[in-house]
Amino acid sequence: MVCLWLTGCAVQHKQLTYQVVPAAETPSAEETAYGHRVYLSLREDYPVDADSDRLGLLKDTFDHLAGAAGIDPEDWQLHLLYAPDIADVRSVEGNYLFVWSGLFDIVRNEDELAGLLACEIAHVLAGHTEPVRFTPASELLFGLTDAAATIGLMILTQGALNVSGTGMTRWAYVEAADLDPVDRVYTAGQLEEMAMIATLILEASHYTTEGLLDFWRRAGSPELPLQQLERLVRELPPDERLAILEAVVLPVAAGREADNAATDDALQTVDSGEKDSI
Repeated sequence: MVCLWLTGCAVQHKQLTYQVVPAAETPSAEETAYGHRVYLSLREDYPVDADSDRLGLLKDTFDHLAGAAGIDPEDWQLHLLYAPDIADVRSVEGNYLFVWSGLFDIVRNEDELAGLLACEIAHVLAGHTEPVRFTPASELLFGLTDAAATIGLMILTQGALNVSGTGMTRWAYVEAADLDPVDRVYTAGQLEEMAMIATLILEASHYTTEGLLDFWRRAGSPELPLQQLERLVRELPPDERLAILEAVVLPVAAGREADNAATDDALQTVDSGEKDSI
């Protein structure tokens, strides 16, 4: 019952609809420090990848996407981590974006790489990387649970063990619900918001949205087996992720084609009229 109550009231989500790419905000000193702590933690497990070709491609792709999104690349920290067996890209608060080098072995072209990067940029712009905020009711429950756990341990150990302090239950919930900064699993609503923003960014760039869809169409196939995508999938089956992306991307693409066709028809009408007048 407690877990069900927490699921209903613990986390506050904002549901937004995007018609334009949301304005970027320069991260605060506190947010930047948070991202840097995550970076230092990752560096304990993964060295920085110094491959100039991969770094150059990654930076060029990100810089172009940044221009399309209207964000300043100088406000972002882009890090390539050496891990040939890990294909992943993650973003955290403070405008930190991490790419594991194995990603370059599974993308077929720059469009696919740009699509995956655009998704992470979109998560940041939508505020999905902000630390989880709990309701006052859940904070109260966390405090009561911490107190009960402390008393229970004292009774069971007859006073030999006394663990005190706050935050134990909150930490356990965040870990169990995959809400920690690097391993966060996004909700369906957040994925839809991300897909819309990423689509807008890609549409404003010279990359195609088809690259993003092609990547996830291949995911799970013999060409891209799931074990190779374990980190990138984030517990959401590729077909479900693809369905969310297609539901957003395809109508936008269809609308663009209709607009282009209408423009072509208008130009042909003008040309025909000019010829008739001559």
